[in-house]
Amino acid sequence: MSAIVVRTTRYIERGVTIAAGAGLLALTAVFCADVIARYVVHEPIEGVFEMATTLFLPLVVFLGMALSVRADTHVRMTVLTEKLPEPVQRVLRGLGLLLGALVWGAIAWVVGERALQSIVDHEVSAVSFALPVFWGYLIVAVGAGLMAVVSIINIGQRVERPADADTVEGV
Repeated sequence: MSAIVVRTTRYIERGVTIAAGAGLLALTAVFCADVIARYVVHEPIEGVFEMATTLFLPLVVFLGMALSVRADTHVRMTVLTEKLPEPVQRVLRGLGLLLGALVWGAIAWVVGERALQSIVDHEVSAVSFALPVFWGYLIVAVGAGLMAVVSIINIGQRVERPADADTVEGV
C-alpha cells in the first residue's frame, strides 16, 4: 500500500477513534447527569433518550465497528475455518471481507439516502425537543461506509495481531 494511503488511513482512524471515544464520554456524562438530576433534584433532564439513541450510540457502535474491522478484531466463528489449510483460510477471509464490503456499502447507500431525505424534510424528534434526526442516519451511513472501505482495504492483507490480542477460548 502506498505511503499516502497509509498516512490518510491513519489520520481517518485517529479521527474515528476520537469521535467514537467522545461519543462514549458524552453518553456516560449525559446519563450520569440525568441520574443525578432524577434522584437528587427529582427533575430528569429532557432529551437524554433522544441524544443517546440518535447521536451517541451510533457514534460508539458504528464507528467502533469500523475500527474493529480495521484492526481485524471483530467477532468471528473459527471452529471450522481454523482447521482448514492456510491458503483456504485466506481465500475465505477475502470472500468474507468482500461480502461484508458489499453489505456495508448497501447499508451506507440506503441509510445515506434516508439521511438526505431527513434533511430535506426537516425531520426532528418530537418526544422532548426538536433534535434533527438526520445526524443519527448520517453517522450510521458514515460508519457503514467506513466498514465497507476498510473491508476492501483488508482484502489480501496479512492478519497481524499483537501478542496480547489472544482470543478467548471456549466462549
